[in-house]
Amino acid sequence: NLILEKSLKKINVDPKKLLIEASENSIKEELKIRTNDAYNKGVFGTPTFMVNNKIFWGQDRLEFVLNEANKS
Repeated sequence: NLILEKSLKKINVDPKKLLIEASENSIKEELKIRTNDAYNKGVFGTPTFMVNNKIFWGQDRLEFVLNEANKS
């Protein structure tokens, strides 16, 4: 936990505030909605990128993601 706390502080995130906000019902509901949305879109792992209704999975696919994004 100490490593996580130090990492959060390095990016200017208050660890105590983050824990309080993460336990709020509104945040939990938002996570449920986003998780359900991702499931319905066929997301099955991370990282997953969706561009132009196409799913790309894995960081080794970033080049394909950028190519697809540039088609827009």
